[in-house]
Amino acid sequence: MIQNPLKSRKLRFGAVAAVITVVVIVFIVLLNVVVTALFKKFPLNIDLTENQIFQISDDTKRYLSQLNDDVDIYVLNTEDRFTANTPADYYVQANEVIRRYAQLSGRVRLSYVDLLRNPDFGSRYPGQDLELNDILVAGRTKSRVLKYTDLFNVRTQYFQSYIVSSKAEQAMTSAILAVSSGTVNTASVLSGYGEDDISGFTDLLSLNNWEVVTQNLMTEAIAPQAKVLILSAPSRDIAVEDLRKLDAFLDEGNNRVLFYLASAEQPPLPNLAAFLAEWGIEVESGVVFESNQNLVINNSPFMGLLEYAEEEYSKSQAAQGIFPIVPQSRPLKALFDAARYRRVKILLRYSADAGIRPSDAGIDWEPNLNALEGNVPALVLSTQTRNNASGDLVSNHLLAAGSSLALNRGILGSPNLANSGYFLDILGTLAGKTDSIYIMDKSLGMDQLGISTGRSLLLGAIFVALLPLGVLIAGIVVWLRRRHK
Repeated sequence: MIQNPLKSRKLRFGAVAAVITVVVIVFIVLLNVVVTALFKKFPLNIDLTENQIFQISDDTKRYLSQLNDDVDIYVLNTEDRFTANTPADYYVQANEVIRRYAQLSGRVRLSYVDLLRNPDFGSRYPGQDLELNDILVAGRTKSRVLKYTDLFNVRTQYFQSYIVSSKAEQAMTSAILAVSSGTVNTASVLSGYGEDDISGFTDLLSLNNWEVVTQNLMTEAIAPQAKVLILSAPSRDIAVEDLRKLDAFLDEGNNRVLFYLASAEQPPLPNLAAFLAEWGIEVESGVVFESNQNLVINNSPFMGLLEYAEEEYSKSQAAQGIFPIVPQSRPLKALFDAARYRRVKILLRYSADAGIRPSDAGIDWEPNLNALEGNVPALVLSTQTRNNASGDLVSNHLLAAGSSLALNRGILGSPNLANSGYFLDILGTLAGKTDSIYIMDKSLGMDQLGISTGRSLLLGAIFVALLPLGVLIAGIVVWLRRRHK
């Protein structure tokens, strides 16, 4: 029987086509498996968002490159269920940030542990209150648990809580630093004289590898290990014997800091005023207002953006183009530039269009815009440098702010204001803390989740113009080659 050559050829072509199809499918499947594994192991995906909300900062990358200790990160849920939490966009962002740590350092291992299937996992870390969706960061001898409020800035309004920004990178980097670092600096928050609440700032300090203690200045001795004392707007005058405790603290040791915050609600405090005057700082009466509407926040003249009056402590925030505020600030005054072993420096000030509302102003008071004080100081630093009893040259500092509202939780949580990073940086620098890393919070507003204008134009050009043009050119080339055969 004579075989039809056309059928034989079709059979061969069909077999070849089938083999090619199978090979292509297998190749695509294997490629997908390899690429998925690579994406999990290495940071190969591209973040096209405007503010790079899924990336981690260069400071964190530098720190991870120098990490010498092994660190385990345990996300206490499956990855699918963790990222499905509400609001999902913030949990997805946090998860992507967490994955970056294991991708960028061989010292960091990431695991997802389902507590529902592994109820005995918590027994490995006695003393830790582990719950579903917590993040456990464990070093060789220390561990830290990150809760929902550690990963995100949460605001409560009308009895409802909602997330306003993510601080996932800040929390993760600080936790890794805490479990791998051998030293932790101590900040003591002083009480006993009706001080203002600054729990938002103490939470921020704890998150950034500070040990925070609270001490009653009237009844307790100052913790000997303390590097920073915080005295937040006392409502009663400080007794002379307790001021001597502050003097002793600032006369001993090295790189010690007393951080004093005033308040517009304070009565006259003559003892404390005399103590500050010895350091070259005066807290005057009244409240500073900003008349330049371009610098006003929330349409309040008492919430004006401040100028950096120096470069030493503000480089990081100035480079990012963000500025702090000291709401309802009392006007500060530097009484001298230098006297004996103390030097005074203005760090933050209002614009030239600022004025002072008198403390006794009535409800009908109107500012005289033709007689503004201008450049009123809002943060002043006095540094004492001298030889201690052993003959060593030591420096200690008194930092004074015009209002305790500068450390308000809502202001600290705003990614558009420099308060968090600025005050952490300056206290860390003055206290000689060398392992400080502060990362800006990230807001996932709709304008930031979308692709930036430049990137969208580039992608549009590629998919709308270049790709179709490439296909057209390839088709013309194939057609011409076949025609001339």
